[in-house]
Amino acid sequence: MDGRVIDPTSPVSRAVATPNIDALAASGVNFINNYCPSPQCVPSRSAMFAGRYVHRLKTWNNAQGLCVDWSPTDPAHCVNQGNNSHWQTFDYQFEKVDYDVRLYGKIDVGGGIGGGFHGGGAGTTPAGLSAWTRAANITHPEKEDPRDIVNDKVKEPFETDARTIDKCVEWLRANASASTRPFFLYCGINIPHPPYFTNDTWLAMVNESAVTVPTWLPYEKMHPADQYEAASKALHYEDMKAFTKADILKVRRSYYAMCAQTDHYLGRVVATLDAIGRRDDTYVVFTSDHGEGNMEHMQTWKNSMYEANNRVPLVVSGPGVKKGHVVANVTSNLDLYPTMMEWARLDVSKDVKLDGNSLSTFLFDNRSRMTSSTRPDFVFGEYHSNMANTGHFMIRKGNYKYIAFGTTSPYENYKAQLFNLATDPEEIDDVAVRAPDVATEMEKLMRSVVDAQAVDKECKEQDKVRFNMWFQGHKSDWVKTLGMTVYSNSRTEAFGNEEDLEKMALWINRTKN
Repeated sequence: MDGRVIDPTSPVSRAVATPNIDALAASGVNFINNYCPSPQCVPSRSAMFAGRYVHRLKTWNNAQGLCVDWSPTDPAHCVNQGNNSHWQTFDYQFEKVDYDVRLYGKIDVGGGIGGGFHGGGAGTTPAGLSAWTRAANITHPEKEDPRDIVNDKVKEPFETDARTIDKCVEWLRANASASTRPFFLYCGINIPHPPYFTNDTWLAMVNESAVTVPTWLPYEKMHPADQYEAASKALHYEDMKAFTKADILKVRRSYYAMCAQTDHYLGRVVATLDAIGRRDDTYVVFTSDHGEGNMEHMQTWKNSMYEANNRVPLVVSGPGVKKGHVVANVTSNLDLYPTMMEWARLDVSKDVKLDGNSLSTFLFDNRSRMTSSTRPDFVFGEYHSNMANTGHFMIRKGNYKYIAFGTTSPYENYKAQLFNLATDPEEIDDVAVRAPDVATEMEKLMRSVVDAQAVDKECKEQDKVRFNMWFQGHKSDWVKTLGMTVYSNSRTEAFGNEEDLEKMALWINRTKN
């Protein structure tokens, strides 16, 4: 979910009513500048569960969750699935001290946690194919035209999510009401997420007057990384019928309606805690793995470092937590692991190194509940998967956001961007050239976290290894497979034309620098 939806200082929050999230925020703390580790399902969730940056875990894309065999020198170490206590995810820590741990719904972590992730690279065609070949820079649509996947007349949208919430509610009623055993319950849903399915029940929660048409730069003036994403997401392709204002607003309204449905699901879980008498001694956390482009920057889906895509909600309520408090400091979902360890009175510092920092300073007035560690005043995010032909790296500090890109060939001209979110909340006006001192400071902060170019190179080399391993093992025709699976939604000339084959040949034969 786009975090701005529940930020009372953002105009986006006026687009849809979220009474249950608002009530949770009134009973706790709303972190309005919170970011995901990586704006895609598996990379984001695996990083949150393990408390580490994606580039440390190598969970680059939706086909590479936490791996079965720990082998940091083997680029194929995440091909399989399985349980690996090396990662010591937060659910593992709770299990070690006899918490009743229950994980329901969409988990997408890997490491055998909850049954895998997005297919995990298994099956007739690998789930990672579109990510592995991204650096070849094939500019055909990978996703459907958003006009083809919006439907506001679906009788029961996202039924699977409804069943997940049913399971969570049933488990609470059957097991948590009288038990003295501590528990950890995870309710993972897919919504809000494309396709944009909804109905009148949820559309009634949308304030149409507050749903606006976002600013689009002319395609030729967009950053080349955005040009590639717009093409990949079928918002810019040959012979495309121009998007009308009505087209754009229909998608945007439908997304906000899905946010209203998400709010309803949260309300069901919280109401159950109230009904069984466990609300007062239970911490409740509401967050999301990524946001949604929702037609901003000529994009849908996630996969980008803009606010709509990688800023996500975080609301925390529970015993001793401040009520109705809003935190504007930048935070990350990586901060949840150390925070929850403090709630459980668990010292895991000897067992695992975490990249996040406790949120206790913001949550409690009681100083005995606060961590003594100091927090950095910036957050970091990254992205290395499909619909982005090169790595994206982000630093947010104060009002500024800095976005850098992998510049391995042929992306040497991908210049870093700098946005002042206070004066330019749409992130349209890149001020990197006009504010060189700020850009330099932000680049130094990024280097304190990661060698971006080395990580970008490593990921792309691993992409190629996995591509070669899969096709060698399956003896498949990669031209046919790419055309039928990755670019099957193309409305341009089918994959396999001379330009595509030339790009693939260059990518396959490109040597390490």
